[in-house]
Amino acid sequence: MGPVKTVKSDELALRLVDEAGRILSAEGPAALTLRRLAQTVGISTMPVYTLFGDKRGLLSAMYRDGYRRLGDALRTAGEGVDDPLLALLDIGHAYRATALANAHLYDLMFGRPDPAFEPGPEAQEVADAAYRPLVDGVRRCVDAGLMTGGEAERIAFHLWSVSHGMVSLELAGLQRSHPAQAYDEAMVFSATPFLV
Repeated sequence: MGPVKTVKSDELALRLVDEAGRILSAEGPAALTLRRLAQTVGISTMPVYTLFGDKRGLLSAMYRDGYRRLGDALRTAGEGVDDPLLALLDIGHAYRATALANAHLYDLMFGRPDPAFEPGPEAQEVADAAYRPLVDGVRRCVDAGLMTGGEAERIAFHLWSVSHGMVSLELAGLQRSHPAQAYDEAMVFSATPFLV
């Protein structure tokens, strides 16, 4: 008998989160159960219950991980870019790329596909932290005299609203013609009122 392959719990949790997101986005909240998830991944239910406790724990982990991925991508976007506007553009590109790569978690992050789920304080902290790199990127532009028109938080919220709207349309299949170009144009148009 060969050696038994062990899977680290963080690797398994990541795999379960992704598969749960695919089930939720394709089949809805009723289809997502811990038992169904375990069967889909090909493991017993015990590790799933050990990692998440119950469905609410699973949804919370999915929510946190989606925002953690987004925050990580936005934090590293624009690193080493001297021009604050180009760095901010990199953050915008990272937002879209991360959303598209994690479309199976996006609806849970920004919508309520399961009406019974409400993110707790820890999950909300992760979501809030994911937004900070955008605010910091805008503040860098304001401090460099490249943007004006209010506080960095206000400008960042405006830019994020446009980016989120464009990504949501693309994920819904409503942005069929040149979505990357349309997204870039929307980023430029949304920033234009604030440019010096």
